Amino acid sequence: MNKWIFLVVIMVFTMPIAFGETVFERSFGEMGYENFLVEGASETDCFEAEFLYPQDIDIESDEIYPIASIAIEIGPIEEGKIDVNAFLNEEQIANLQLEDFKCSEGKCWERLALPKDLLLKEENSLQICLETGNSITSIMLDKNSGIGLYKAADFSKENAFVTTAEKIDLVKGEKTTIKILLHNQGSAVTNVKVEFARPLADDKNAFSVVEGDTYYTGEIGPGQEIELEYVVKPRRAVHMTLPPAIVYFENPFGETESKFSNLVELDVREPERKIEAFVVKDVENAMIEQAIEMRLAVKNVGNGPLYSLSISMESDAKINQQETEIEVLQPKETKYLNFTIISSTPGKFPIGCTITYTDVNVSESKCQNSFAEFIQPEINPIIYIAIAFAIIAIIIYTYIMKTG
Repeated sequence: MNKWIFLVVIMVFTMPIAFGETVFERSFGEMGYENFLVEGASETDCFEAEFLYPQDIDIESDEIYPIASIAIEIGPIEEGKIDVNAFLNEEQIANLQLEDFKCSEGKCWERLALPKDLLLKEENSLQICLETGNSITSIMLDKNSGIGLYKAADFSKENAFVTTAEKIDLVKGEKTTIKILLHNQGSAVTNVKVEFARPLADDKNAFSVVEGDTYYTGEIGPGQEIELEYVVKPRRAVHMTLPPAIVYFENPFGETESKFSNLVELDVREPERKIEAFVVKDVENAMIEQAIEMRLAVKNVGNGPLYSLSISMESDAKINQQETEIEVLQPKETKYLNFTIISSTPGKFPIGCTITYTDVNVSESKCQNSFAEFIQPEINPIIYIAIAFAIIAIIIYTYIMKTG
């Protein structure tokens, strides 16, 4: 009896054959085998099928993928432990647990790649050993299981789905371009959906995607490449791992499979300090409603000129500032900006500032902390005495009027 062979992918339980590019396909039933049943708790038994592949098909061709489809029925319940081991010419090629199968109402299936280096030009042997558990006490290997030769899209090789970064050593706030490359190294066209896997791990406090394409859907043919580019901007100075890309694609059986790309790691550091800013003041205390005149000193402590400096003063007190921009600041140069601060309520108010400037990138710096204090004016003691005499006079006058 002549029989045959196949690769790894996924398919429907009834397996009446793939609608993809099928080169050759045979079910165990077509080979003359019947359903194979193992019953009882913790029982093990093995099914063996012998097969040949067609002599007119070059099994060594890179376009051919040998795949075996394994369909089983389990009972009396659908939860528990089972073991399914597969051997090709006495070499183990798979050890499957229940979670490795795709199951629906007790019917489960899986695809197994048949390694070409284990295939023989003469007769081959595929052995499937079934082991029941304590709760799943019945496993039946369906005769619709079988083997086949297919043309398939292939993203299994290491360089088939790759994510790279233009730069991995960055300053916080510096952008880098991320590139996703998907290469179909197989022999068949397939539908794909490629996307940056943001829902899996996107930390919005760590980085943001600021531009570019993170999504693609469409066909990809044999040998074809798809390339996506997007730009990320780190927000924190940490060593971070970006979420991977993910591709969903159809195998020769019309089933959807997925694969993650490699991970990209970024080392993000704090930017070199190029601005030193601090408040210069002669006094820092005043009465409420009295303005205090101060100056903000802005110094370039870097080695190159800085451009388009924009200054924003920050305080809960009211700040009046006429100058808010510096066009250019040369290395070691210091410029001063005048401002006044005033408050209608007493208290000690912090004074801060944010300075943005352009170097290689747009950067931001904070000034050193400072403060201003406003106090309530004190009342002169003479006024208290005058008020006391006035109250006494009123009391005496009232007494005289009542007794006069």
